[in-house]
Amino acid sequence: MRKIPRLLFIVLLSSLIVCCSGRKEPGLQKYELNGMTQGTYYHIVYYHLSETDCEKRNIITPIQIAKAIDSIFTVVDNSLSLWNPNSLLNKLNHNMTNKVDKVFKDNYMQAKHISDMTGGMLDITIGALVRAYGFAYEKRRELLDSEIDSMMMYVGYEKLKLKGDTLYKSYPQTQMDFNAVAQGYTTDQISDFLKRHNISSHIVDVGGEVYASGLKPDGQNWRVAVEQPSDSMSSERVFNTLIKLKNQSIVTSGNYRKFYVEKGIKYSHTINPKTGRPSKNTLLSVSIVANTAVMADGLATACMVMGLDKTKEFLDEHPQYAAILIYSDETGDLKTYVSPTLEDKIEKVN
Repeated sequence: MRKIPRLLFIVLLSSLIVCCSGRKEPGLQKYELNGMTQGTYYHIVYYHLSETDCEKRNIITPIQIAKAIDSIFTVVDNSLSLWNPNSLLNKLNHNMTNKVDKVFKDNYMQAKHISDMTGGMLDITIGALVRAYGFAYEKRRELLDSEIDSMMMYVGYEKLKLKGDTLYKSYPQTQMDFNAVAQGYTTDQISDFLKRHNISSHIVDVGGEVYASGLKPDGQNWRVAVEQPSDSMSSERVFNTLIKLKNQSIVTSGNYRKFYVEKGIKYSHTINPKTGRPSKNTLLSVSIVANTAVMADGLATACMVMGLDKTKEFLDEHPQYAAILIYSDETGDLKTYVSPTLEDKIEKVN
């Protein structure tokens, strides 16, 4: 599936490299997998035995791991990609079928759960709007109010019903887009696969949706940096916050790099599903920390729509989630809010 890469925070590669020179279990080696998938990058680091030792012990080998992870990407892409014309999602959007697979069901249920939690601030039925604005693969353009109003008739996650393996639409014109959860879901699937094979020390980053499992071999937490917002696409990236993670995910959503300008107007990539228009508020980026990447992914998008005050209220009501919120105050200065539960995990805040 294709979406603008979420390069809003970056796993500190230097810290990952340093961890190799620290203490580690005898025989463990560092493996890295890098590439492009779902319209973005992926970077995976894990520690495992050598190919030879794995074969001797009759356990999964690094080559088999790479092939299995590639298969995970393929399975998710075949189900939820908007760029693959033969994907299940495209067939559902074009009313060529109403039968769904496990990947679709998993993502649908996760998205619906987040929609219910946030009062519909996340909504997978904005697909037609995403494409009309040009945030998918179409040419970007300004929309007329009449066009938006027309498409809004078919927006609303309550217009979808899933019964068993069958999806029912209230309107055939309703279009779905799972970009707010699918990459987080993929991250979780890869991490779960590694855990099933007793590879507990790993970090998975699919387009900025990160899950950090266990500790590094030197006994330290994984360290992830949240980027300082900047309007410039080419500016040198500066880190705002450095956070330590263990068995948790962090996902950042933001508008400061993902926008386009048409006739002097800046259009954010985050669409408010209640208005059909790009979200406008003082939040520049939201980084959600959760136990799964799919939840962090969906909540980060929803909170960008909510805005600063409502996001803080949401976090107070749902203490199992934490956040780093970067926003612009009334004078235009950047400010950072960190959930109290994260204070002992934060190493640096600019």
